[in-house]
Amino acid sequence: MTNVQAVAIQDLEQRIGDTEVLRIPELVIKAGETVCIQGGNGSGKTTLLRTLVGLVRSDSGEVLVLGNDMRTIGTSTLERFRADAIGFVFQHYRLVPYLSAFDNILLPCYFSPKRRCEAERKSGTAAEDAIRLIRKLSLKDPSRLSKNAAQYSAGQQQRFAIARALIGKPEMVLADEPASAMDSRGKKAVYQLLQDECRASGATLICTTHDENGVDGFDRYVDMDALNLARERENRWSL
Repeated sequence: MTNVQAVAIQDLEQRIGDTEVLRIPELVIKAGETVCIQGGNGSGKTTLLRTLVGLVRSDSGEVLVLGNDMRTIGTSTLERFRADAIGFVFQHYRLVPYLSAFDNILLPCYFSPKRRCEAERKSGTAAEDAIRLIRKLSLKDPSRLSKNAAQYSAGQQQRFAIARALIGKPEMVLADEPASAMDSRGKKAVYQLLQDECRASGATLICTTHDENGVDGFDRYVDMDALNLARERENRWSL
């Protein structure tokens, strides 16, 4: 881990309609740091990750991600940045339903020559790197991944989404509730793989979870309710 900042947020405010969803005075995450953001449903965890990847543009404040200003970055630059540098595990997986599970895992290598080269450097071919990740997620037989992604269970789809995010050594991995469909053993394997892969490559890892138990091994834990002052005010009004 270095002193270089992977994420630097100052005075971030985000509204949806008339509702203030995020109000974060400051959040700094170092390059190569593994961070777990914990909080209940509605605490703003997903909106924060979507802001970091540019899917949501904040109303005010400063949001720097790997040196990019996410409030002002142009659309084409943003799309290339995401493809090359960000692995994202969506809470509801976001697999392409008409593609095979295996092709879903390989998608980043189709869109990013940089990530394809990194996968080839790691394992010889992008396909072999996909198989390596699959096996670490307890999916032992790659030949069984030829069906369309929608035909698999929620737990299996979540594993495919994790492998897709990790392939090709992105500089940052954002994982929104990445083990929500897993049993306790599966959760442990998922968090261990995310941490191991990111530490091996020097990538920054940011996970969100509502689970307070069994989420071990991160460099730092952040309480979303304490971080997000919009949530703090909502909690006061509900008393």
